Amino acid sequence: MTIFTAREPNKVYLERFVIMAMLLVLSTWLQGMRALAVGVLSVVLCMAVDLLCCLMRRIPYSPRDMAVPFWGLAAALMMPVSVPFALVALSAVICIAMGKHLFGGSDNIVFCPPAIAVAFLIICYPTELLYSPKYGEKIPVFEEYTDILTRSVEYSLKLGNTPTGSLWDILMGFVPGALGTVYILVILVCGICMVIHRSNSGCAVISCLVTAGVLAFFFPRINVSGMQSVFYELSSGYLLFGVVFLAAEPYRMPEKAMGRVIYGMVLGYITIMFRVFGQTEGSFLFALLITGALGSSFDRVVENLVYWKRTYINSFEKSKTQVQRGDIKLTDTQEIVLPEKYRFNTPPIDGEIKKKRRRRKEDRNEKK
Repeated sequence: MTIFTAREPNKVYLERFVIMAMLLVLSTWLQGMRALAVGVLSVVLCMAVDLLCCLMRRIPYSPRDMAVPFWGLAAALMMPVSVPFALVALSAVICIAMGKHLFGGSDNIVFCPPAIAVAFLIICYPTELLYSPKYGEKIPVFEEYTDILTRSVEYSLKLGNTPTGSLWDILMGFVPGALGTVYILVILVCGICMVIHRSNSGCAVISCLVTAGVLAFFFPRINVSGMQSVFYELSSGYLLFGVVFLAAEPYRMPEKAMGRVIYGMVLGYITIMFRVFGQTEGSFLFALLITGALGSSFDRVVENLVYWKRTYINSFEKSKTQVQRGDIKLTDTQEIVLPEKYRFNTPPIDGEIKKKRRRRKEDRNEKK
């Protein structure tokens, strides 16, 4: 167990919630009070749905479960400022009722709850989720937005076009997109702070970004240099935001460091493959749902590899050294011992068992 996974989950979620709230403050300052209304509404509704589900299941409700407000804020930050409030409410229901309680609670999380909610809305309501106002336009809190909506940087890459915004504009978030996913520089600072403060897994974050960056460098989707392709891929869509805030959750992370490295590599690979061959924006969310469901399997892969190396490779090298020294001969009869891991309480075939079998056979013959 590592330092990250050994920490108490509520403390980790509280720290991540406070750091992620910086994105909501920045979004409110640049996009208006409606951004704050969307974020607060999502958090409040998620807590209300959690209370209702606990009452229906007749289990104690814990208002100190910081995972619930964290998921609510994360779902809100992946929506545009123009999203209808009705979809915010639907997102809260899907996030908590399906993402948390359907699988038995926080200790049995299989899929990332905000990823389930936003992915569902992208499929069912693509216009409301994938179109956003131009940068700098502020929407009234309780009025419907009637001006022209635009698409994100990820959509331009999907079409094979170079984004119109400069590299500085993309880095600072001066482009259309979701509430909290466009502020690349701020997200990077948040990610570094969480890794230093041990509320995030550096192994998973770095391995995912490195894998996605290597694939983007050698297989660019647009006619730019390799480094520009890496920048566009890592700074578009939900990739950077999701890797920093959603991929390394305490409830779903592998415990072993090598397991988290494999987890991040698989997540980065699937994300880029979905972007290259898929037809839907938000590819990272679908890749996260697949990889997150396999989170516990990566620890077993590492355990099996370590056990195989210790049991078979080391044993082979030891026997090879003994042969070279002349301690044993290749013609000697060697005893084959079944490893402890593969012994299934099989009783030894000794003389006593053979005698009992012989007596039973004789008794059956006498009866005949």
